[in-house]
Amino acid sequence: MRIVMFARTPRWYSFREDRLTKRLISEGVEIAGIVVEQTRTLDAFRDWLLKLGPRIVIQKLIRKGLGILRSWRSGPMTQKAVNGNGAGEAKIVMEPPVHFVASHNSAECVELVRGLRPELIVLRGCGIIKKQTLEIPCIGTINPHYALLPDYRGMDVTEWSVLSGDPAAVSVHWVSEEVDAGAVITSRRINVERGDTLGSLREKSAALASELMVEALRRIESGAAIPSSTKNIEGRQFFTMHPRLRQLAELRLK
Repeated sequence: MRIVMFARTPRWYSFREDRLTKRLISEGVEIAGIVVEQTRTLDAFRDWLLKLGPRIVIQKLIRKGLGILRSWRSGPMTQKAVNGNGAGEAKIVMEPPVHFVASHNSAECVELVRGLRPELIVLRGCGIIKKQTLEIPCIGTINPHYALLPDYRGMDVTEWSVLSGDPAAVSVHWVSEEVDAGAVITSRRINVERGDTLGSLREKSAALASELMVEALRRIESGAAIPSSTKNIEGRQFFTMHPRLRQLAELRLK
């Protein structure tokens, strides 16, 4: 399946050590390109610090930096290939090309993505994608969402779930014009352990999202999951959480 990935990162961000990119490539997914809506470094760090906390951000930067050094020394990225005997072999693949755009909804982006001819668009931390872009892939667009749907639509849903005493979870769903209202392909709850923070739950969510995206792609390829016009808008749509409410959510994890 030929996919295009949408992301929102600073220009210096390396997808060579990106968790989702590596996971998809290792599974043999063809990534025709990564289309990045460029953000300012200061804005990105402010967002990471708010959602993850200083300790996790520092750990991630060190881990990614070391990973990039190791990957450059080890050579090209590889993916799994299965031969006729069912044995796994390593296959060298080209790194996906990265394209920068001012907006995922710009005419420039629409023209670029049309040229990439994706069967599916995979979102990775993006804003609202408009109809003109959603109509491009022949299959559809999917997105990992850090909460159960349709109960928790919108923003900061990990935090809102914790504050409300509901399970932390990840859902992969079809993307429609309405916010987080597309049919759910797969979802799974996260095990909340003693000592977890909102930041650690987001890290767990990111790791689980990579696994669920692979599961969703397999279901789509097998025909078990097909795009649906059904809209799940029964749940509430949440918005940015106030810092004081975020502190209360943290306290619920103590």
